Amino acid sequence: MSIHSADYVIFTDDDPPLAFVVARLRSAFVDLTSSPCSSPRSAARGGPITVSTVELADPSLDLAGVRASLSALQQAIDQTEALRELRSDHEVLRRKFLATRRRAEDLDRQLVDAAEAASPFVLFCQRKYEVVHHQLESTRTELAECLNALQERLDNSRELEACRLRYHDLQLRYNEAVSEFQDWISSLEAQLAAASSFSLIARPIQLAA
Repeated sequence: MSIHSADYVIFTDDDPPLAFVVARLRSAFVDLTSSPCSSPRSAARGGPITVSTVELADPSLDLAGVRASLSALQQAIDQTEALRELRSDHEVLRRKFLATRRRAEDLDRQLVDAAEAASPFVLFCQRKYEVVHHQLESTRTELAECLNALQERLDNSRELEACRLRYHDLQLRYNEAVSEFQDWISSLEAQLAAASSFSLIARPIQLAA
C-alpha cells in the first residue's frame, strides 16, 4: 500500500509494518558551475568581484498531506513496536509453556516411579486390610450373638426375679401352713394326752365295779 502526497510517497508493508519515506522535493537543481564567475580565482585575476545569485523557488509543500503521512508513519511505527512487544511476549510465554510442559512431564515420570515403588507396600496394605476387614466382620457377628445372648439373659433375669417373688410368696405361705400344722399337731397332742389320762382314770373305776 502507498500514500501519495505532493512532496512525499510513503510505502507501507502489512507484515512486518514498515514505512519508507521518500522525500521528493520539486525544487530544481541549481548548477553553480554553469554560471559565470563561478571560480573565485578567475574573479580575483581581473576586475571587480561579482557574485552570481540564483533565485530558488520555495518548495510547495502540502502540509496536510505531510501531517497525514507523518500520522500514518507514526501509526505504522507504533504498530511495529507493538508487534515486536507481542512477539517478545509470545516468545517468553512459549518458553514458559515449554518449561511448564517439561516440568509436568517430569512430575508424571516421578509419579509413575513413585507408584511403582509403592506398589508392594500398597499390596501389603491391601492384604492387611482384607484380613482386618474379615476379622471385623467376624467380630461384628460375634457381637451380635453376644447381644442376643445378653438379651436372653436379661429376659431370664426378669423371669428369675418373678420366680424369686413367687418363691418368697410361697415361702410365706409355707411358713403359715407349717405354723398352722404345728398348732394343729400341738392341739392334737394335747387332746391325745387328755384322752390318755382320761382312759387311765376310767379303767380302775371299771375294774373296781
